[in-house]
Amino acid sequence: MTFFRLAVALSALLLAGCKNTDIPDEIASIFIEASPSSGGSMKQEVRLPVSQVAITVMTRPLVPAEEILGTQPMTSGDPDLRQDFLLVQLDRKGAIDVMNYTKEAIGRQLVLVINDAAVGIMPISQQIVDGNLMFHVEKKGLSNTEAVMDISKRLNVSSLKIRKIKEAERK
Repeated sequence: MTFFRLAVALSALLLAGCKNTDIPDEIASIFIEASPSSGGSMKQEVRLPVSQVAITVMTRPLVPAEEILGTQPMTSGDPDLRQDFLLVQLDRKGAIDVMNYTKEAIGRQLVLVINDAAVGIMPISQQIVDGNLMFHVEKKGLSNTEAVMDISKRLNVSSLKIRKIKEAERK
């Protein structure tokens, strides 16, 4: 057996037996609700897992996964009506894209999607200028607080892995 064949065989065995832990399990993206005038091929319907609210979004994400810096749980609202939300923080490019789109999209919604499944919504009531988005999230079998904590933890792990991949590509 030649050295090349041996190297290929060993590589195949190593790859088959090892799982790369640097690849994120969950890829989050933020989509914007499609306007009624959008063409059929440019939009798709997504449905939240608990409330079953259906939202028609554009097929291309407004903010891809690599522009999400991190997340954290946040409680907001009047003292009697406090709720937990997922704060999603964007990098500069993502914040600029959101700022530009939300100027004209007041009344529509942003939708947080993880691995092709909608998990959260955020109504756009004004232009968003700071790159901080607060999503109401849902996950089957979990309360609002548990869903926020779980999704935040998992997305932070994925965001870190995505940043490491981006840094390695720059080298």
